[in-house]
Amino acid sequence: MPTANPTSEFARGGNGQNSASSKEIEAQLQQLREDIASLAKTVAAVGNEKASEYKGKARRAAHEAADASMHMVEAAREQAVSLERDLERQIRTNPIQSVAIAAGVGFLFALMMRRS
Repeated sequence: MPTANPTSEFARGGNGQNSASSKEIEAQLQQLREDIASLAKTVAAVGNEKASEYKGKARRAAHEAADASMHMVEAAREQAVSLERDLERQIRTNPIQSVAIAAGVGFLFALMMRRS
């Protein structure tokens, strides 16, 4: 009766079927590695695209905010110039009244400073 030595057959790679299935597994593993690499590249590309999109949106929002603040500053400056002109015209029209108002404001300011 012949003795079977399972380890020697396994060590040799077994019959042709085991060798073929081993090659199939290696091929499938290689395909899996390639698929994972491709997926990683796709994910990176999508991430870069989204990052660029959000970066562009942030830049547009920053430019819009800067433009809005510049318009507000310009409007405030124009209003201050207009008030200055109106005040100057009022002083030129009624100089005595303007001096009396200025003296009254100065007196009130002095009273407030004396109490503190």
